Amino acid sequence: MNCRGSLPAAALALLASGAASADAPPAAKLSAVEILQKMEATNNSYSDQTLNEELNVIDVDGTRRSYDLTVRQKGGKRFVDFTSGEQKGMSILVEDRDSVYVYLPGFKKVRRVAANNMSQSMVGSDLNSDDMATVSWAQSYDATLDKEDDTSWWLTLTPRVGAKTAYAKVVHRVDKANFLEMETHYFDKSGQEIKRLMCSNPTSYDGIMRYKTAVFSDPRTGHRTELETKSAKYNQGLSDDLFTVRQLQWGK
Repeated sequence: MNCRGSLPAAALALLASGAASADAPPAAKLSAVEILQKMEATNNSYSDQTLNEELNVIDVDGTRRSYDLTVRQKGGKRFVDFTSGEQKGMSILVEDRDSVYVYLPGFKKVRRVAANNMSQSMVGSDLNSDDMATVSWAQSYDATLDKEDDTSWWLTLTPRVGAKTAYAKVVHRVDKANFLEMETHYFDKSGQEIKRLMCSNPTSYDGIMRYKTAVFSDPRTGHRTELETKSAKYNQGLSDDLFTVRQLQWGK
């Protein structure tokens, strides 16, 4: 059905002349904080999620290692199972940013990730434990709006005073159409970009829009990690008991 065809002729004439919207107030611009809040609300627009993903780590020489993962999340908690590859059987539990645990099948033990090891690579990828534990940027960073174009906003995030963060600065590009995080750039204290995230292939899963492909890379070396979502389910009513150290050790 043509929407314009449902309007009275007089209204169509007013729209054509611009008179109908002449007195309408301009749309209020969103602040950087509001944009960041809406981005995070979009990122976490579910009670829980289960993702089946393929993780490909590509070294500088082109060598590729692949892993299949099952990622479950509820609130700020995540449970990651490696289901194939050389790390098959390994699991990671994120209770919060200060409480990350790893089950190592070779030792049949659970180890807590020390605070000074949060920035270490996960299975040689461009992801680390801090990345896995970060659910909300707004908790630790202040945001400013640097620029915008017709399709996106660019936000610069800097750590709040006293906040423990892995990065000295983070830059997000946010889609104006849906508030999805399109790309992210991570910087160290010297101002050098040390990591980059590029997202592509927006896909609807159970009515929830997500990017199917995420590529993390090190712009200094060319090392990169490709994360491909194979399937996703939301709002399944996952039990809180799943996200415990006991489940991490005894749920095998």
